This record gives sequence, C-alpha cells and structure tokens, in this order.
Amino acid sequence: MKKTVLGILIGLLVLSGCAKAAYDKEDLDKVVLSIKEVYGENYYPSMEMDATLLEEIVKVKAEDVIEFFAEGPMMSNQVDTLIVIVAKKDKIEVVKKALEDYKYYLEHDAFNYPMNMPKVNASQVIVKGNIVAFVMLGKTDMRNEASEAEYISYAQAQVQLGVDALLEALK
Repeated sequence: MKKTVLGILIGLLVLSGCAKAAYDKEDLDKVVLSIKEVYGENYYPSMEMDATLLEEIVKVKAEDVIEFFAEGPMMSNQVDTLIVIVAKKDKIEVVKKALEDYKYYLEHDAFNYPMNMPKVNASQVIVKGNIVAFVMLGKTDMRNEASEAEYISYAQAQVQLGVDALLEALK
C-alpha cells in the first residue's frame, strides 16, 4: 500500500514537472501571432508602445517585465489595444494591478467616444502563469438600431475572441 501511494505521488510530481513553470519570449510571440490571426483585418492597433510609453501610460515599470508586446491606437477615435507582458515571477500581481488600474482609468476617467465605450467596458485583464495581458480588440458594432445591451454583448464577444486565442496559444 505504501509503495502504491509513494508511486502515485512520484508520478504526480513527474507529471506536474511537465507543466511549464514560466512563459518566455517564444510564448509571447506565439500569443501575439495567435491573437492577430484570430482578428485578421479587424486587428486595429496602429502604434507600437515602447517601454517608456508602457510606463508613462499604463504604469507598468520596465524592471517588473521580462518581455512585452504593446500596441494601441494612434488616434483618439479608436481604442483597440493589446498588451501582453511576460512578468517577472515576483511581479505578476504588480503588473496585473497596473493593467487593472489602466482599465479602470479608461472606463472612468479617460476621454472616449461613446461608440467606443462598449469595447472599453468589455476589455479584459488576463493572467496565465507569468503572462499578464490587457485585451481591448475587435470590430465595433456599427448598427444604428441596437440596444445598449446588444452593443455591450457584441463588444464582449469581440474581446473574448482575443482572450480565447491567448489562452489557446498557451496550452
């Protein structure tokens, strides 16, 4: 009995050792490619953010990051943004908080055109291991006759495409 339990425990340790302990640049690239592919021509970010912009706008410090990819809008009439960060192991929560604060800022304090608010409100912060991401992407619902709930539902479905692509790429 003891040998069986010990064998099972060793087996579980071996299997858990197969799981990736930390994501890296290769995983970051795979995530970004997957997200861009899922949106295709509906991937709208038009300006790359460097480390300085990431810190000034999003409040993510370079010393908390191993690698990152960040693109956002060049003009204020568009909001599509993708930020994917490989955070240092001990900074995951700090980076997550910065992205959540950025989301709150966009929802409550930033100037946004009314047509963009459903997408802003649908944006998501995702944490998977040491990958921390902010996804605010997708087509804008251009219907004139939709209800507010329909606009929100549409935006949520559009953002979810990117979230699902991110999670699938990290399997």
